[in-house]
Amino acid sequence: MDTIAHDPLDELSTWAQRLERIASQPIEFCEEFPRIASRFEAWWNHDAIDRPLFLGAANRNPGRPITRRLELLSEPSAWLEAKLEDLRQIHRVGDKLPYIRTDFGPVFLGAMLGGKLEFGADTAWTHAFIDDDWSNAPDWQLDESNPWWKTLRNLTDLTAQDAAGRYLVCTPDLGASADVLLNLRGSSALCLDAITQPDTVREAIDAIYPAWHEAFTTLYRIALGHGAGLIHWLEIWSNRPYYVPACDFNFLIGPEEFNTICLPDIARQSAAIGRAVFHLDGPGAARHIDALLDVPDIQAIQFTPGEGSPSALAWIPMFKKIQERGRSLYVFVPANEVLELSAELKPEGLCIVPSGGLRPEELVELFAAFCQRW
Repeated sequence: MDTIAHDPLDELSTWAQRLERIASQPIEFCEEFPRIASRFEAWWNHDAIDRPLFLGAANRNPGRPITRRLELLSEPSAWLEAKLEDLRQIHRVGDKLPYIRTDFGPVFLGAMLGGKLEFGADTAWTHAFIDDDWSNAPDWQLDESNPWWKTLRNLTDLTAQDAAGRYLVCTPDLGASADVLLNLRGSSALCLDAITQPDTVREAIDAIYPAWHEAFTTLYRIALGHGAGLIHWLEIWSNRPYYVPACDFNFLIGPEEFNTICLPDIARQSAAIGRAVFHLDGPGAARHIDALLDVPDIQAIQFTPGEGSPSALAWIPMFKKIQERGRSLYVFVPANEVLELSAELKPEGLCIVPSGGLRPEELVELFAAFCQRW
């Protein structure tokens, strides 16, 4: 992996002081917040206070689906009110935290850099438009007048003002630089580019980094400026700023292309913040685990077994490798595998997120059985 210079954020220590202060007090929607925050800090340090983390949530009223509320983006007050109703409707179990997320769909940085955003039922995507010679590629600069960048800042500001002392602010999935290119260039074309013109791809990734840096910094400034705690989409608390680097493009390319084109940017993002949990999405991405474990500023790995609810038990050897390498582990686990998986792994630095759509009473029963082990 090539070494790329990074610029650590000047405000990290100030932000950490504010986050620690926020974590020391209960919040309206979570009286146990200081205790839960302490569990998360132990997790970051590959330890456990009393048990592994358990993040469980169930919809109290399945007849009212909880969505991104994309239809209300042009009505900020109505959007926030709907999101607050969603928050009240979620039955949280274990270490699940209360938050409102400004979420418009995955890899949102692409839209903020000029990609055409299209909305579906409860998601959004950007259309590929970059030509084969890359002559029409954007300049990769965040434009203050971009409507989606303005919307994100405005809704984050509105949410943070309301959240302080009550709940947490959760950021959207900004997306990794390579995934921005995946959306704006197209998967087949970008795979070919990685082989035939890798320097072009690397140069674009380098050019996108400052925009990611600015967006990340702005979201922290807004939330902490209002005294609201900030988390990212994996819903992990941290007393220090952190990030969730990702690269879903990695399941389409081999180790050589990943290591030389994508991994340096992942390492740069992680080093700039100093605390990171990498989003490893599915079996196709798992082949890159050894390279990721060589990045010193990645303290944890989050793994999604695959689409639907495939078994997490099949990945126990990889999970043990992650723990043996001194990294923490965050795993989405089918509910019927939670107890067996937790018995196979060390409790230190372990976070379990049950999947499978359990009813509130079923989730409470599972958590009780989970806690009996410790």
